[in-house]
Amino acid sequence: MSGNNCRKGGAENGADELSIPRRTVLQTLGAGVVGTGLVPLGAGQSTQACAVGPFKGTYTGTTVTLSELSGAQPRTKSSEPTPSTRPLHPTGVQTATARGLGPSDSAQQLHGRHWWDDDANLEIHTDYDGVNAEETRGGVPSDSQIATGLSEHVHALNRQIAVFDKDSGERIVQVPLETLWEEVIPEPDDGFVYGYPFVFDPRARYDRRRHRYVLAAVQYQPGITEDGGIIDREQLEEQAEEDEEESIGPLARPPKGYFVVAASATPDPTGRWHVYRVPPEDTNGLDNLGLVDYPTLGLDRDAIYLTQNFFPGDASGIRVSLVALNKEQLYRGKPASGQHFDELSHPNSDALDFTVQPAFQPYSGGRHGTYYLINNRFPTTEQAAPANQLTLWKLTDPLGSPSLRCFSVDVPAYTTPPAARQPGSERRVDSVGRRLMNADYNPLTNSLWTAHATATDWNDDGTAVAAIRWYEIDVESNSVRQTGLFGTPDQSFFMPTIGTHGLSTMVVYNVSGPETYPRMDVAGRKRWTPENQLADSVTIQNGSTPYDYGGEGAMRWGDYNGISVDPISGKFWTVSQYSPDVDIPPENEARDPYHTRIANVSFEN
Repeated sequence: MSGNNCRKGGAENGADELSIPRRTVLQTLGAGVVGTGLVPLGAGQSTQACAVGPFKGTYTGTTVTLSELSGAQPRTKSSEPTPSTRPLHPTGVQTATARGLGPSDSAQQLHGRHWWDDDANLEIHTDYDGVNAEETRGGVPSDSQIATGLSEHVHALNRQIAVFDKDSGERIVQVPLETLWEEVIPEPDDGFVYGYPFVFDPRARYDRRRHRYVLAAVQYQPGITEDGGIIDREQLEEQAEEDEEESIGPLARPPKGYFVVAASATPDPTGRWHVYRVPPEDTNGLDNLGLVDYPTLGLDRDAIYLTQNFFPGDASGIRVSLVALNKEQLYRGKPASGQHFDELSHPNSDALDFTVQPAFQPYSGGRHGTYYLINNRFPTTEQAAPANQLTLWKLTDPLGSPSLRCFSVDVPAYTTPPAARQPGSERRVDSVGRRLMNADYNPLTNSLWTAHATATDWNDDGTAVAAIRWYEIDVESNSVRQTGLFGTPDQSFFMPTIGTHGLSTMVVYNVSGPETYPRMDVAGRKRWTPENQLADSVTIQNGSTPYDYGGEGAMRWGDYNGISVDPISGKFWTVSQYSPDVDIPPENEARDPYHTRIANVSFEN
C-alpha cells in the first residue's frame, strides 16, 4: 500500500480480514425467506396479452476493426496469473455461524464431517486482474462482463473494452467503449454534450455454436433545456420514478436513448466487428425519447435479443421493451431486421415487470423452437413489498411472425435487500436490489437458471442482510424445479450471476460485511449434488480496504458480474470486482477505486 493512503478499518480489522480463509463453506437449503418452506411447485398461469407489438424495423450498420480504433492502447501485461496450487479443501472456516448449511448450523462441525462430496470440489485454475477503475475514466459501477472465445477473452465494463489472452492474462488491446460504435452514432447538430457519445452498461457474450463475440450497450443522448441545462440520466430516472411530469420544463433538445450492438466477423476479437445502433421502441417511430437503461443481451440459434428499462422523457411510466435481431444478418454485416415488443407486462400482476433477462441458449430456440426470458417482480409503490412470483416469457418464430407469451412462476417470497456493511466505514455498498442478474438455459435438462439477492433475517432478530436466491426453472411446466438460499447472518451476499453447462452450474457473486471488505466469490453445484444445495464455494479475491468514493447513499458497486463457458475446455470463466489495497479519502477528487479479477474455475474431477 502506498504511504499516502491509510486503512480505515485499522490494524485489528485488517488482521481479521487476512485471517479469513480463501475458501468458505456454504451449502443451501430448500427453504424460502427464513421461516417459510418452499411454495408448491405447480404450473404457472399463462397469458398472451403480455406486450404491445410486434413492430418490425431494419437497421444498417458498418464494419470497424477493433485494434485500429482511435484510442486503442498497445499490448500490456496484466498481473501475473496465479497458479492453481491452492488446497482443494478449506484450511479453516469463518468463526461466524453460517446458515443455509444443511442439518447443522455449525460451519466447524460441517467442515469436520467433510459434508461435501470429495469429487465435487471447486478448483481455481488461474486468475488475474482485468481492467481496473483507474483505467475506466471514472466508470462507476463497473458492470463487468466476460466473453471467452477460442484464445481470448473480451472484458467489457463501463467505459472500456479490453481483449486478453485467456491463458497468460496478457492484455492484447484496450479501447474506450464508445469508440466501437462511433461510426454509427451521428453527432447532433449542436454536438455531443460530453464531447463524445455517452455509451454505458455493456453486455458481452460468446456464441459457442457460431464462434462469434457479441457486445451490446446503450447510448444516451442527453436532452438540453431552453435555458441550456443538461438533462442527465439520473434526472430522468428520478422523474420517471416520482412521476414528476413538469420537472424538466421546455426543451431545446429532447433526451434520446438507443441500443448499440456489435458482432465480431470472425473468432478473432481484435479484428473486424459489425456495429449497429437500434432504437429501443418502434411505436410510431417516436418512443426513443427518453433514457434507455440497464440493457440485457441474449441469443439463440437464429436471433440476438436485447431488452431494456425505458424511462421516457414525459414521465409516462417506466416501460420494458424487447427486440429480436436477425443473427445471421448481424454476423455478415448486412442490414439487420428486428422485431420489437414494447410495454412488456404480465396483465394478471399488480407488480412491475422490470429488468427482463433474455436467456443465453445458442443451441436451441430460433425459428423452430422456443426462446425464454425471465424477470422478478417489483412493487409499484415506494414500499419494498415482498413478491412470490417470477414472470417467464416464451417467444416463438422471432424473425417471422413472433408470438410472445408470459407465465407466472410461483417461488419462495423475496424482497429488496439492504445495502451491505463493510469494515471501518459507515458507508454501505449497494447490493443492487432484487433484480435478476442474468438467465442461462441448459439444453440437457431443458431448464432455465437465474439468481438474485433478497433480504433475509437469518436469526429472526429483525436484522436482515442480503442473501442469494437461485433457481432452476422447468420451462415445460413453468415451475421451480429446485431453488436454494445461501449466505451468512453477519455478511451480505449479492449480485449473483449464474452460468450452466453440461452437469455443472456456477454462481459468481460479491460478499461484504462488518469484518469483510468487498470481495469476489464463486460457488457451484454438479448434477448429482443434492437438490436445492450448492456443492462448494471459493473466494477468488479478498478485499483489502473499505470502498467509499464520497457522495450520498450507498456506494454503487457493480450492477452485475460476468460469467462465460470456455468453448474448448467447458470450464467457467468469471469476472467481478473487489476493493483493492488502495484507499483514497472521499474528500479527494479521485474516486476510491475498485479492481476486477478474472478467474477460471471448475469442478476438476
